[in-house]
Amino acid sequence: MRSILLFLTLLGFWLLLSGQFESPFLITTGVLASILTVFICRRLDLIGSQYQPIESLLGFLLYLPWLLVQIVRASLDVAWKSWSPRPAISPRLVEVPSQLKHPLAKTLLANSITLTPGTVTIDVREDTLLIHALSERAQRGVLEGTMEQRIAKMVPEDPRAVSQEDTR
Repeated sequence: MRSILLFLTLLGFWLLLSGQFESPFLITTGVLASILTVFICRRLDLIGSQYQPIESLLGFLLYLPWLLVQIVRASLDVAWKSWSPRPAISPRLVEVPSQLKHPLAKTLLANSITLTPGTVTIDVREDTLLIHALSERAQRGVLEGTMEQRIAKMVPEDPRAVSQEDTR
């Protein structure tokens, strides 16, 4: 059932992004890509017995607008710093501690940080992320942890651990 729900979600997202509802080739490509993704998720045991993808989908739909606002705010900040007569740019590397355990949550956090102008994720370790921040303000934004907290609410702790306990 979870695989079917994941397939339908992926296919719906594909159709929404492509905007092509009449091209048989594109629809077939979307179906095949969705099937392949579900197959890979099942092979890698990424769909646990307690994992509710619909909960993550709803959380993601709330997270995405928030992230877009953060991207726009950071873009304006970087543009202002770049165009000001005395640029307030002070690049730095920052190790950011992370409580996230799930690989999907870590990936989402790293990519969200990289998408936000003024910050780039350089390395993801077990419990820390190495971030390049363009300024002190960007560093503070990453260290405050709001992004991580939102992702933690959206992605379950570790669905594989839950599914392994269920099989015992």
